[in-house]
Amino acid sequence: MKAVLFVALAALSPGLAAQQPTAAQVQQALQQPGVSDQVRSRIAQSGLTPDQIRARLTASGYPSTMLDAYLTPTTGGAVGAGPTEAELAAIQALGLPPMAQELLTPDTGLIRLAGAGGGAAAPSEVFGVDVFRRSTTQFMPLLSGPVPPDYRLGPGDNLVLILTGDVELTYSLPITREGFILIPQVGQVHVANLTLDQLRDVLYTRLGRVYSGVKRGSGATTQFDVTVANVRANQIYVVGEVGQPGAYQISSLGTVFTALYAAGGVTDLARLRGVEVQRGGRTIAILDLYDYLLRGDTRSDIRLETGDVIFVPLREARVRVTGAVVRPAVYETRPNETLYDIVKAAGGFRPEAALERVKVDRILPGDARSTQTTARVTIDVPLANGLVPPFRLEDGDVVRVDALAEAADQYTVAVTGMVQQPGNYPWHPGMTLRELMTLARGPRIGVDLREAEIARLPADRSKGQLATTLRVPLDSTYLFERDSAGQFIGPPGIEFPAHGTPEVTLAAYDNVLIFKQPDFELQRMVTITGEVMFPGTYALRSKDE
Repeated sequence: MKAVLFVALAALSPGLAAQQPTAAQVQQALQQPGVSDQVRSRIAQSGLTPDQIRARLTASGYPSTMLDAYLTPTTGGAVGAGPTEAELAAIQALGLPPMAQELLTPDTGLIRLAGAGGGAAAPSEVFGVDVFRRSTTQFMPLLSGPVPPDYRLGPGDNLVLILTGDVELTYSLPITREGFILIPQVGQVHVANLTLDQLRDVLYTRLGRVYSGVKRGSGATTQFDVTVANVRANQIYVVGEVGQPGAYQISSLGTVFTALYAAGGVTDLARLRGVEVQRGGRTIAILDLYDYLLRGDTRSDIRLETGDVIFVPLREARVRVTGAVVRPAVYETRPNETLYDIVKAAGGFRPEAALERVKVDRILPGDARSTQTTARVTIDVPLANGLVPPFRLEDGDVVRVDALAEAADQYTVAVTGMVQQPGNYPWHPGMTLRELMTLARGPRIGVDLREAEIARLPADRSKGQLATTLRVPLDSTYLFERDSAGQFIGPPGIEFPAHGTPEVTLAAYDNVLIFKQPDFELQRMVTITGEVMFPGTYALRSKDE
């Protein structure tokens, strides 16, 4: 029992696994008040709901309510007793990820928290690596509901047989190590490696010898049903480029993805496109995880059996994709894949991508280098109408997709002074001062319509020349708007001037200043109210009045 307790404590405290504790150390560790809080924290951080935890406990052969005391936070007050040996073993069966930095101090044997030193790993630049590192339940097998039709029974599974009709009986039938179940009055029935449908065919024969009402068809007076109450745990081995290589116990419904998740995911050096599943000394499957990562295809995610070995090999050819693609990252390549396949895996081009060419930076192999050439070359791969050609890539290539150059600054002109809306306005070749005044909603009251000032940049500024200023004539026609034919627009009855001053053509970045009439001010008004003969508003005839 001490070994079981040690394994469970090691699940709570990875540092404990580095040394075999004595019985006194184990008992002392269990008496620490922080252990119960660590259990609650472990469960809270797992992301599992209470129903999921109870389902996992049931599937592992524990009472579903064993850990209910740890599913709610403490409310203060006295600290309860620490977890029992059975509770710690149940915690291990949940398969929760290890908590950060829990250590068993060698000199005291006490469990302590070492702080926040072991934060989450930095995101990997290798595509797909982070998916199996995240602490979620996405790869855990479903422990509720019926087992799949192709599920094969084995030692450790627990069956429930229900008979109704002439008799009302229920039996809980664990499968023995030899692959049998023992049904009262019926005897041993070999069930190992059978599906539930195959087992039902066997039970029609065996039960029919004892219960005459059990038969096929509508004439049956006794019906039966057999289901899997609890599934067994399989011990599998995960080795190679994974976070935590070793042996793991997972549900018999677990798959390769389950095993990779249990082992802490893969490392940056892993080959995601060649994960091997070995059974009985031979390779039975090779998984390309890109099928799942890029298309959500899980058909190759086979169910594991006891003794299976999942081997994650060292990576092979890789290329880096940078620039204006949807998903820049480092991607694995297969021998028959080209630039087209890798750009597709990267999500394709972003809208701002320059679709004339793609650049490939390549490291030359040793036999292709010489003292006259560099070890690195850049290959220009032209794109025909934005289509990526089947260009062959090599290990270490860097694919660069350039973005379009930033749009040039829009040409503008500015107007300030006595206009309704001063500011900057778009300029176009042939633009006139009259157009600018129209955009600025015309002159304000008090405008000086004799002339305006324009500050203009010189054509050649290489020697630091400053802007020049020029005065241009204005007249009263600037009070009126003209149509596209040059005719003044206004209410009928107004006599417009036949001719105005010559049109002034503006240059890009001109700054126009519209003057105010000297000494101009609005008519001053006064309002008289109260006990007077003629109350109202009156204009002052002079400043001195």
